[in-house]
Amino acid sequence: MDPSEKQTRIREAQRRLDARRRRVGILRSRAIAVSILCFALLWAVVFVQMATGNDPVLGAGLQAAGAKATRPDKRADSEAAGGAGAQLAEAVETSSPEEDET
Repeated sequence: MDPSEKQTRIREAQRRLDARRRRVGILRSRAIAVSILCFALLWAVVFVQMATGNDPVLGAGLQAAGAKATRPDKRADSEAAGGAGAQLAEAVETSSPEEDET
């Protein structure tokens, strides 16, 4: 192998390495961009759910604190009518038979 052929092979190998580095860099930047986009999208979904009062952690029957002011609930009516006695009666009514056995 003469020196010019060796130099040509070295340049070709360097060109291939540079092309590979470029492709890896593009792939990494795209993966990072997609990850950030997915994170922001999921965070926005959770934020909108919390802001609208549709918090899945609270359950189907409960509402966020901001939404309570617009809708009177059963407990507020019973507290106004009977005070502490109504709260105790409601607590007894809501307990299930399985809870009483334990």
